[in-house]
Amino acid sequence: MRSRWLFVTLLLIGILPIATQVEAAPRADIKSDSASFDFPNTTTFSATLSSDAEITSVTLEYGNDQLTCGEVTAKAFPDFTPGKSVNVAWTWDMRQSGSLPPGATIWWRWHYTDASGKELVGEKNTVIWLDSTHDWKEVSNPDIRIHYYGKSAEFAKTMLEAAVEGLRRNKEQAGMLPSGVINLYVYPNYQDMQDAVLYEPAWTGGQAYSDFNIIIMGLSGSDSTWDKNTVIHELTHILVGRNSFSCIGTRPGWLEEGLAMYSEGSLDSSMQAMLNQAIHSNGLITLRSLNGGFSELPDKANLSYAQSYSVVKFMVETYGQEKMSAFLQALSDAKSVDDALLEAYGLNTDGLDSAWRESVGAPALLLAQATAMPTPTQVPTYVPISGAPLAITPTPNAIPTSSFGNNDNPISQTQTDSTLWLTLALICCCLVFLLILGAAALILITRKNAAKGGTHE
Repeated sequence: MRSRWLFVTLLLIGILPIATQVEAAPRADIKSDSASFDFPNTTTFSATLSSDAEITSVTLEYGNDQLTCGEVTAKAFPDFTPGKSVNVAWTWDMRQSGSLPPGATIWWRWHYTDASGKELVGEKNTVIWLDSTHDWKEVSNPDIRIHYYGKSAEFAKTMLEAAVEGLRRNKEQAGMLPSGVINLYVYPNYQDMQDAVLYEPAWTGGQAYSDFNIIIMGLSGSDSTWDKNTVIHELTHILVGRNSFSCIGTRPGWLEEGLAMYSEGSLDSSMQAMLNQAIHSNGLITLRSLNGGFSELPDKANLSYAQSYSVVKFMVETYGQEKMSAFLQALSDAKSVDDALLEAYGLNTDGLDSAWRESVGAPALLLAQATAMPTPTQVPTYVPISGAPLAITPTPNAIPTSSFGNNDNPISQTQTDSTLWLTLALICCCLVFLLILGAAALILITRKNAAKGGTHE
């Protein structure tokens, strides 16, 4: 009796093992599972799937590895002829979905079901999205990998040294550290870089993809200092993106570009001259209006970059690295720009703008200026400095402003009044013409009747 209670007790507390029959998951029979590229346009996934019974449905799951707020899985349903062994293929067209940066990791796996109801799942496969036409080489350290071709190993080491220096400066100035290995793909010229990514503007010389920890850049071919500064600039964008990442928050454009400019070193002399002129002529742009993207007009874009640099320089050199780190952390916690500034500096955007203006001897910020919020347009991540070896410089187009519904616009009101009077005059002319036509017809009919009456008599 005692042994029976001991058995029951041990069974209840889980000490004795219980024999259970666990059915193993069906093992998928997949052969020739591969992904082939038509870089940079498409990726085609293909495989041969087999089962003991006729395969009735096939699903491809695919995606790419990047920093996101949740797991993202895309599904495709390729066409196939049912059978116990089927060949399947499906093409991911980047021209429709949007391009991935070179070096991105693509993953995929097959799910299929047969007529017996058995569900089979293949292994998850990965491949690096990169062209195979170039002989890519690599030099690296624990934080940075430099991928390159068409240049010497000595050159690649120089680029790696620039990246290491960029990491040092950003840690010292803003407390930013890398999150995972950063991959930098260096193309020997701008054209090769632009050919590797769809839908990039022709003037782009470098691009940072913080969600992927990837940088791509083309070399100037003539200015090694410029190339090294580009590495540091784009590296800073990666660090800002990772250190202030938020699913629902935003980063102000002046912070993003200001930190990237400041990490390079001193401001270019021509841009400094432009900034000085704007300070003395009261032509500065409000900081609040630089929260979004910058103007695509060259003069305004350059001034936006120069101001952003100066504001970040003021923040770092006046308040120190700890407060900049706190500001980035507050943005990462999804606080608004104003709330994050208040938490770290005790100033909102307008307060920071005013403090910075005072420090550079600029006229005070007016309330009317502070509330102005012009609509921004996108610009490249790298500032087009005059005289530097950039890619093709875009010719800016004037952006028209709509006056529809704006009754305060005297030109618009005059145009509306003129159109109204013209319409009324046209209607009057038509009425007069109809009256004349009717009178002429009446006279003609009367004469005909009179002529008929005279003949009858």
